[in-house]
Amino acid sequence: MLTTHARQVNVRMVSSSTRPAVVVLTHHLPWPARSGGRVREAQLLQRLSGRFNIEVVAVSKVPEFDCRHVEDATRHGVRARIFATQAMEHNHVGPLTRRHAAPAARDYLAHRLRQPAMVVHVEGHYLLGLIPERVRPAVLLVEQNIESALFEQRAAQCPAPAERATLLGEGARTRSDELTAWRQVRIVGAVTTEDADAISTAVPDADVRCLPNGADHLVTELGTLDAALGESARLLFISSLGYEPNLHAARLLLSEIFPQILSRCPDATLAIVGADPPAWLVKAGHRDPRVTVTGWVPDVAPWLDAAHVVVCPLVVGGGVKVKVLEALARGCAVVATPIALQGLRHLPPDAVVECDDAPAIAEACARLLICRQERDRQRSRAVHAARHLPSWDVAADVLANTWSELAGIIASGAELA
Repeated sequence: MLTTHARQVNVRMVSSSTRPAVVVLTHHLPWPARSGGRVREAQLLQRLSGRFNIEVVAVSKVPEFDCRHVEDATRHGVRARIFATQAMEHNHVGPLTRRHAAPAARDYLAHRLRQPAMVVHVEGHYLLGLIPERVRPAVLLVEQNIESALFEQRAAQCPAPAERATLLGEGARTRSDELTAWRQVRIVGAVTTEDADAISTAVPDADVRCLPNGADHLVTELGTLDAALGESARLLFISSLGYEPNLHAARLLLSEIFPQILSRCPDATLAIVGADPPAWLVKAGHRDPRVTVTGWVPDVAPWLDAAHVVVCPLVVGGGVKVKVLEALARGCAVVATPIALQGLRHLPPDAVVECDDAPAIAEACARLLICRQERDRQRSRAVHAARHLPSWDVAADVLANTWSELAGIIASGAELA
């Protein structure tokens, strides 16, 4: 039986009746910002709550945790309701859709969205089925990744034929879910121009918008870093470790990249910072004194400031990596794969040391760890590149304009007839 964790907090706002109402359906409460996706939603919603009456409906796999933090949403002027996910049995849909069934949330939304002039923003195609069909033609659906492409990337990395076939099958089902969702909604949002182009190619009639991330929540000035560093050469990987592509990168880092770095730089240390590390990763940190696995930290800035090099060895991924944005904005020397740099091709080409495979990543990291002058030059490039990144205020304005456009469409009734 489904256990529903639902809590609603009323927020007193000035002139709330004059602001458009927006329901944001997502798969987690944005606060605390424990992952790149939560950072994005938190930064945007806290900027827009003064212009819109926002209610977050979170279909959560950690409902008890999210319920404990509803007051965080309240402090930012956002109402919140939390519902527990319930896995469905049907294999004809993709795994993300299967994992995000929530009958109680569906029933609540059916009742809530009877009210007129309600903007609906859905984070992820796999949640669209919780929205009443009559409302979907006026929905903004935002894809932070093209999830079917991630299954294809994982399959390409998989040596076992049976597992590869399973991944490709799940990818095909996910692709079918994506295409169906993209065709049903009024606007599809993507966080990178690459993903926006891919969605437009797949569904030429779709109205696709690029809704960018900001990058100025951890801005620093060059010269404030390295102040408290000791003699060790510090390597840092920041990631939400409950997400399989990030875990794959952590495995690669521990098994292949870091040993090669140690062969050239024996005093190197590695910190893996992020929420939800699995037991095997925690044990790896306990076994090797040169490796630190922190779990979630409330503020990544001190870890970025203490790092000589930030590494992002993703071989599976999509969208913009907030971890890379944070490192650049903080003026760090960054080594990353092409996958980790999706959505950042507009930056100066030397902003990040780009490497295609584990040996190249290890060589670049070791070189920067050993040579302070080269590291400082790379940091200067990062600070310069950060000036080309959009601010969260700009990103919020883009989203606000899209919500306002939808509010006008809904008020006219044209898309719901």
